[in-house]
Amino acid sequence: MPLGDPSERIGYLIWQLSLAYSLRIEHTLRPLRLTQAQFSALMRLTLDGATSSAELARRCGVTAQSMGTAVQGLADRGLVERRAHPTHGRIIEISVTPEGEELAARAERAIMPAEEEALAPFTPQEQGRVRADLQRMLANLNPRALHTSD
Repeated sequence: MPLGDPSERIGYLIWQLSLAYSLRIEHTLRPLRLTQAQFSALMRLTLDGATSSAELARRCGVTAQSMGTAVQGLADRGLVERRAHPTHGRIIEISVTPEGEELAARAERAIMPAEEEALAPFTPQEQGRVRADLQRMLANLNPRALHTSD
């Protein structure tokens, strides 16, 4: 059986797109001294509020170890704080500081050109559809990665 063209496979396309986009984001975040995991953590904490490192890792789609490293770097810079959970003594909650929120907002503005570049081939209506389709795929594969208002 002949092999198919990998560019026809969704996994290959997502992988290549992720690599290309991640390089742009990494380059943009470097002057802010943020990794992508740290940026993602700051954004999730800003949107969702305080949570455990394990839950933050799930929401950001990284390993617990990677999130631990990311959170340590953020804590060292005073961008997040760790506290004992108010009712679960063994759980440490992580929350974003005002400085972390400000840096998250700066980083969000800084990456906008990369998003605009990625969406440039699409009309504004198509851009909305691309976002919606990607959100549907993500909701199926890792629903915790999406912000919910509950």
